[in-house]
Amino acid sequence: MSSILKDFLDIATSLAIIFGVVFAYFQIKKMSKSIEINRKSNFIKVLGRFTKEYDSLMVEVCNCDAQKKVDVWYFRLWNLYTNEFVFFYQGILDPLIFEFWTFKLCLYYNEKPTDIPIKRIKTYKKSHLKYMKNRNKSYPKTDSFYHELIKIAEEEKSEEKIEDLVHRLIERYRQFK
Repeated sequence: MSSILKDFLDIATSLAIIFGVVFAYFQIKKMSKSIEINRKSNFIKVLGRFTKEYDSLMVEVCNCDAQKKVDVWYFRLWNLYTNEFVFFYQGILDPLIFEFWTFKLCLYYNEKPTDIPIKRIKTYKKSHLKYMKNRNKSYPKTDSFYHELIKIAEEEKSEEKIEDLVHRLIERYRQFK
């Protein structure tokens, strides 16, 4: 083989490699954008699912006229919060949204529920503790998270301090940054 042909093949091979690298770069960039769009879409779907379930619970609370219905309602409410934590912990629920919901929950923990006609529930916190005590312990991180949140609610009175402590709690449990 002549040296000119060999040089031509070397140049052609080098150009093919360069073209392949450039093509791969653009394909990876395109795939990354597609993955990011899917991720955002999943965040929106998850947010919609949780919002719809919460709205449904708030409508159903008016029908809690017997202790059995109240118990089922609270089970569903705390189960929703458990699922929200699991989705947040797995990186599927937007951490800023979860932080806002958690902050609001922390503010209400020590209050007596006024939406439910049955008077036997003293505070949201007592109901949540009962739920955690009686349910399947398959998510120990969830229990430790909510026990820490309850501790914040018991110790702090200032909304600003609660907001800061909830933010720190969220950051400690946040796996995907």
